[in-house]
Amino acid sequence: MSHPDEASTAPTPTWALQRAAEELYDVTDAEVIARRAREIVHEGREREDERHNEYDDPDEGGEA
Repeated sequence: MSHPDEASTAPTPTWALQRAAEELYDVTDAEVIARRAREIVHEGREREDERHNEYDDPDEGGEA
C-alpha cells in the first residue's frame, strides 16, 4: 500500500490545501501543509473505497 507522503504526479487539489491550512492554522511551513493536504485526499479516497465495498459485500446486503 502506498503512503500518502510518497510522490504523486497529480497536483494536490486546492480544496485539500485550504482545508489543511485551516486545520494547521498556526503552521507556516508550506511542506507540512501540503503533506497534510495529501493525507486529507488519501483519507477521502479510503472512505470512498470503503463506501463502495460496503455495497459490494453480500453479507452487508450488497451484490453477490
